[in-house]
Parts: sequence; C-alpha cells; structure tokens
Amino acid sequence: MIIENEFPILEYSTECSAVINPAKSEEPFPRLCVMTFFREVLEAFLKKYPGEIIGTYFSEMKEFPAYRLRYKETDICVIQAVVASGSIAMMTDWLYGKGVEVLLCCGGCGVLADIPAGDIMIPVRALRDEGASYKYLPPSKYVEIHKKPVQIFKQVLEDYGIPYIECTTWTTDGFYRETRDMVEHRISQGCQTVEMECATMAAIAQFRNKVFGQLLYSGDILVGTEKYDNRNWNENLSARETIFQITLESLIRFDK
Repeated sequence: MIIENEFPILEYSTECSAVINPAKSEEPFPRLCVMTFFREVLEAFLKKYPGEIIGTYFSEMKEFPAYRLRYKETDICVIQAVVASGSIAMMTDWLYGKGVEVLLCCGGCGVLADIPAGDIMIPVRALRDEGASYKYLPPSKYVEIHKKPVQIFKQVLEDYGIPYIECTTWTTDGFYRETRDMVEHRISQGCQTVEMECATMAAIAQFRNKVFGQLLYSGDILVGTEKYDNRNWNENLSARETIFQITLESLIRFDK
C-alpha cells in the first residue's frame, strides 16, 4: 500500500518486498561487522589481521571488498564505507542481506558547537534531513539509534578512560547547503553534529530488524568563526585509529 503525500519524498510504501532485494550469500557473512570510512586505517588493520574476501560491493566508483577475519577469537567482517545517504543505503542493505546482524560504523563529523577536534561522539538519535531513510520508515523528524550499541560504546570508552559526548546528529545529503541560518536552525533543534549517513543506516536497521550503532569523531567546525575552518579533520590519524579501535572492541562484546 502507498501512503500518499503532497511531497513525493514523503510517500511511503508499506510493502516489504521490492522489485530488487538484497541477495543472500551461499555462505552467510559473519553476523558482526565493522564499517569504517577510514581507508588508511582499514588497510593498516588488514596488514596486521589478514582476512579473506567474502564478497564485493560493486559501484561505479570502485569495488569495495568485504573481509572475513578472526579478531580476539571472534569472527567478524570489515568493509570500507561509501559516502552519503543514497550510497550508504545500498551498502548497508547489502550487508544485512548477506547475513550481518550487528553493524557498527565509525566516521568523522562536523560539529555545531565548540567541541575540540578529535573528541568522540555517540549519536543517540539522528535528524532525518536526507532522502533514503524515507524509503524504509514512515516520515518522522528523528530516528532513534538502537540502545544496545550506545550502551556498549559507553562501557568500552569508560573502560579505556576516553571521554565522550552523547549527541543528536543532523544527517543531510546537502553538503553544499549547510547554510549559516540552517546550521543555527539545527542547533536550535538540539543537533550537535552533522554528517551524511547515520539516519539512513539507523532507518534500514529498524526496517530489517537488525542492530546499528555509530561512533563519530569531531572534525570540522561550522560555528564560531567568520571563516570556515575544516581543522584538517581528515588528516587526524590519531582520532581515526582510536575510534576504529573502540568500534572493534565494542563489536566483539556482542559475541559475549
């Protein structure tokens, strides 16, 4: 059944099956998966923990292999993430279709407050200012993040003595439309971070009855200066390595 709306992006189909559905593997992927946007960190990890390629996500940009490996006596899979709402929707649904049950993701974000570069953020809900989540869940302002990953992230970070901030994140696919007035508007709605994937992935997890959680580190800052400052966020290797390690340690706790 189609729930009609004046605006096509808000029209929702209640039918679970689609014309094209994510295909299962003959041999399912490990149920636990880490997805990271950090190519250089993933490559270094795979040199230390060599894995076998168990599937490949194909796109027009490049091929993204998924690896199976054993980490601290736990079978997991790892993959580099694609960027932005529409692309990450397909990769996320593909992974769940292959047998993944728990998907933890780590990435960077812009911040909407004076938060030091490299600080770790745990999204607990995401504002849905993108497109793909509306294909999986009926319209709503926010999508909540699964509580169990949030709890485990907090436990692991506390075990390591690493401070963190729980946040509402603004997920947008309009990278070049983060205007000053829109930034202020999102701040007034309680958002502390901005990125391009979280709401989409959370919506798919809810739709497929799977588990999703995400860690972010503070990258560029969108407030507080007249001139935009990206703070060289994508060169913060220390923050990227730390957040990847915390995501790994959190993932294997799902196996206990």
